[in-house]
Amino acid sequence: MALTQAEADALLEMAKEFAESEPLEIPMTQPGNYVRSLISLDRREEFLFDFERGNRNRARLKYQTRGRKVIVLARLDINGPAHRNPPNSPYRAGVRLACPHFHRYVEHFEDRIAYDPADVSGLTLRDPGNAVFCLEDFLKYCAVQSLPNIQLTV
Repeated sequence: MALTQAEADALLEMAKEFAESEPLEIPMTQPGNYVRSLISLDRREEFLFDFERGNRNRARLKYQTRGRKVIVLARLDINGPAHRNPPNSPYRAGVRLACPHFHRYVEHFEDRIAYDPADVSGLTLRDPGNAVFCLEDFLKYCAVQSLPNIQLTV
């Protein structure tokens, strides 16, 4: 199910909040994956927030927001492998971008284009080496209101 760019932008910019108020945990030394539900403030759209800490590379982090259950609207990759953009990409075609890099839904490309976070309008990473700051900055970019507590765990 593909979206138009206008639909994807509207979903990403739509004010949303976590469906449950429990803290988000960032495991520092163990692999971890979880999915948390987000809901639009008008309660008409559901979203999913995915968290992933690498199995082999514990430094690797992925924060991702999905709309319509399966469509990646935005993703921030930290300390993971580099990403090569498609040869016909509208941004740095064929160029390989190291982490951190950012993916945003682009019509006809979905989430296959990586961006340097400094080139993403509206995204400011205060400290790319700080997992908590990156998560907060990513959630704000995704229009998540009332950020939950974020806890670092072992």
